Amino acid sequence: MSKLRFRKRRRRKKQQRRPINVLASVLTTVGLCCGVGSMFAAMSGEFARAGGLIIIAMVFDMLDGSVAKLTHSASDFGKQFDSLCDLVSFGAAPGILVYSLYLADADGQATFWARAGSVMAVIFVVCGALRLARFTLYQTDKRDYFVGLPIPAAGVTLASYVLFMHYFEAYRAFWALGPMAVALGLLMVSTVPYPKDRIKTVILAPRNAFRLLLVSGIVIAFFVNVSDQSPAVILFPVTLLYVLLGLGESFREWRRRRGAREQAPPQLESGAFTEAAEGDGRAGEHDDGAQIQSGAGGSMKSGEAR
Repeated sequence: MSKLRFRKRRRRKKQQRRPINVLASVLTTVGLCCGVGSMFAAMSGEFARAGGLIIIAMVFDMLDGSVAKLTHSASDFGKQFDSLCDLVSFGAAPGILVYSLYLADADGQATFWARAGSVMAVIFVVCGALRLARFTLYQTDKRDYFVGLPIPAAGVTLASYVLFMHYFEAYRAFWALGPMAVALGLLMVSTVPYPKDRIKTVILAPRNAFRLLLVSGIVIAFFVNVSDQSPAVILFPVTLLYVLLGLGESFREWRRRRGAREQAPPQLESGAFTEAAEGDGRAGEHDDGAQIQSGAGGSMKSGEAR
């Protein structure tokens, strides 16, 4: 009996232990190192380099997920490790970048704007942590859409905005980085749906393939001409388009629900119809009772006649 129990325990342990994909974990670690390097660069005043490292971290974040899916070796360890690395690379690193920019503009002094930048950066990081915790617990099995803006998209949007402004030397526009961080943080903890596998469906199996091919050719030609100057010119419009895509989808869903409510009959009319139906039922019951009473009276009269 003891040997059988020992064997069963060993089988259970083997079933519980799933193999860890080393290659995917290595890619995740490289993305983590890019996030930490971004924080070092931001604290040193190299803001363009800090933004570039966050974007490189996003590339490795996409690669590790693809490797895990292709090898069919996704594990709980990989999910938790990827979530923690995302918090560093796309939560803490962009937050420190925002704070460092505000602090540099204040000449390193604890002015009002420097403190405001720190508050906005903390809000972004906290919202990112809440977003990851909610995704890990409730949304890992959803394949069609994300609930709330994904934290990699939020972090890359801030990083690409820094590169965009740095390329055009619009240093005064860095003041918009803090409010943008707060807005992206609120979108992360919101219930706005963002497409996930729907984009793959549109690309791989579109309904109107010719129209998509024509639009893709125009967009690619435009990006090729613009990217000769700098990739930073392309990244921010693309990430901003994804952010607005979820808001547009949510607005369209709201309009559809509003139209359905307007087409539905009012509640007062439905209540009056219910009362009328109940009144007709009571009248029918009264008529049936009168018929029964008249029938009983007729039978009694016939009996007396007999």
